[in-house]
Amino acid sequence: MIYWLYRLAAFFVRILPLKGAYWLGLRICDLMFFLNRRGRDAVRNNLRTVFEGQDIRPSRHILDGCARKTFQYFGKYLADFIRFKKLTAEGVLKNVSIQGLEHLEAIRDSKRGAILLTAHYGNWELGGAFIASMGISVNAVVRPVPSPSLERVFQYFREQRGLKVIPLSHAGGGIVKALKRGEAVALVGDRDFTGNGHPHRFFGREVSLPHGAAWFAHRLGVPIYMGFATRAPDDSFILRMHPPIDPAVVQTEDEIQDRIVAIMEETIARDPCQWFIFDPFWPPAPPVAGNP
Repeated sequence: MIYWLYRLAAFFVRILPLKGAYWLGLRICDLMFFLNRRGRDAVRNNLRTVFEGQDIRPSRHILDGCARKTFQYFGKYLADFIRFKKLTAEGVLKNVSIQGLEHLEAIRDSKRGAILLTAHYGNWELGGAFIASMGISVNAVVRPVPSPSLERVFQYFREQRGLKVIPLSHAGGGIVKALKRGEAVALVGDRDFTGNGHPHRFFGREVSLPHGAAWFAHRLGVPIYMGFATRAPDDSFILRMHPPIDPAVVQTEDEIQDRIVAIMEETIARDPCQWFIFDPFWPPAPPVAGNP
């Protein structure tokens, strides 16, 4: 059922002009905002922690507004993802501005391999497509959706944009092989899907975060390049590539992970409405002493 609903929505998103596709994505996610109370509350609580981690006491008004904006931004993200089939390499380059181009050129010209690390922020799929359009071989580690039919559609879209796919269940071996070939591996660093993450303070509260990027970088001597494709007000994107976290300079896993977390915090704080986490991210806060 979910597969056919997706195919129906995808049909209209692809035939409509971009503004019409965005309008449809916005209306679908507006509906989900009002119907999905659990997701709405999770987004509000996650946003609250992001604000409080910056010493901002958010008003109810800003939390409600930002939560709805998060759903709406995600509607546009879905429209962009579905329309991947219509994008060309030239179209990707036309719609993405780049900060830190020299870092991508360094990856392309090196045989050392690289770890590309991002978060569920902005449009991470388009960021990967942009990097692949520069002639960089990108292997994206993905968590398959429950529907095999739908996952085949998603994989087709990614492969059309030049991305190779490594399923999360085979990530270990796939990452090592790709890096030894001197290729790039793309990971997201904000969700612990395997349960093997390490506790770390993130916006002032402890949460389990993936540690794979730091682990592979430290053991294989491969640099980490963090990048985030942020939606601009005109619906184009700015891909910001950060200087590499090089294990030849940052010599322990913990130090590497600290750098990763600091950059993710800085990015998400810039526009928290573009961080797409629709489940409770942090464990429930312990009760305050004296309260029931």
